[in-house]
Formats: sequence, C-alpha cells, structure tokens
Amino acid sequence: MNKKEIIILLIQQDLVLNQLTEGLRNIGLDDAGVYSLNISPIIAKLMDVPEEKQNDKWNDIYMSFLNDANNLKANHFGKELLPIAEKCYDRLRECA
Repeated sequence: MNKKEIIILLIQQDLVLNQLTEGLRNIGLDDAGVYSLNISPIIAKLMDVPEEKQNDKWNDIYMSFLNDANNLKANHFGKELLPIAEKCYDRLRECA
C-alpha cells in the first residue's frame, strides 16, 4: 500500500466516523466534538502540504467532504465513501 492509498483510507474512515457522530447528534446524543478524530492536520502532513497552504480553503474543502458524506446512506463498511474519499484527496491535492 502506498502513501496515497493510506491517506485515502484515513479520509474514508474519518468520513465513516463523522457519519456516526452526526447520526448520534441527530437523535440527541451530541458528543460536543469529543470523538472527532481531527486528522486533517495529519493528512496534510502525509500529503506534504506546507503549513502556509493548510489554510481556510484547505480546511473548508476537507470539512465540505465530511458534511457531504452525511447525506449518503451509511453502512458499517463505509465502501460507498471510498469514491468520496478519493475525490476529497484529489481536491486537497489541487489546493496544496
């Protein structure tokens, strides 16, 4: 497995977790962000994004994919999120 594949899998798992925490929030079980992975800085490091490029635009792109994934039907494997994670990776790469 190469670095790109690892990054995409990390994004995919963050999307899965975000679906879970958002679903819990929707039924009144708000975690107040306690269970957020906050791995976007790690992903940026793995992508060799310079700190000055880790700006609002970069973070907005990442967060938009997290939010968009919440509109998809969740399953326990998150397979449907892999193409979303790949697209997220591509958009982040363009921004960096």
